[in-house]
Amino acid sequence: MNYCDLNSLLRKILRVLEEKQVELNRMDANIGDGDHGRTIVNAFRNVLKQTQDFKYENAAEGLIKIGRILAFSTGAAAGPLFGSAFMEAGKKVKGKEKLILENWADALKGAAEGVIKRGKANIGDKTMLDTLHPAAEALVNSVQEGDSLEQGLTKALEMAKKGMESTKDLISKRGRSSRLGERTKGHIDPGAASSYYILEVIIKNCLEKG
Repeated sequence: MNYCDLNSLLRKILRVLEEKQVELNRMDANIGDGDHGRTIVNAFRNVLKQTQDFKYENAAEGLIKIGRILAFSTGAAAGPLFGSAFMEAGKKVKGKEKLILENWADALKGAAEGVIKRGKANIGDKTMLDTLHPAAEALVNSVQEGDSLEQGLTKALEMAKKGMESTKDLISKRGRSSRLGERTKGHIDPGAASSYYILEVIIKNCLEKG
């Protein structure tokens, strides 16, 4: 991972989030304020703007830098939560020049732990954690089973999607949406969805580069 890779990856993430912005806002309107898409797009626009001239040595430095910017890019809860996920993922791969499957597993576990620590969320609370945790668990299992990097990342993405989709049947227990109780059932959590879209871009980018 180098300077050019970081900006290229961030542009891909931002492009997908911009494409999904209306959808994410609609999801959020069902159980929240209706601005999640706009919020997360603006946050990543800010990241891309602030990292254009940033040169870094490895993935850890890039992830931590992105996380720090995200954490202060919005007054909404999304910024600190996504920021914590990126920062904790980066801390788990410090000193790694090339990420192998085990490093990916550590990074995703770190991201999930960051969300738990910052948001006090549990699995099944209808949050972005319900996307990140299954992906992390899939990677851990892949390491134990001796999968290749491609196999492990493919499985992780599949589980992340299932995790995101599972939030449709859950009742929100965190944030403003928790006040709606049973009314949140039947709707996918927007944070879980945007987390999946971001993770999808990162993993597919890695798989394309081989």
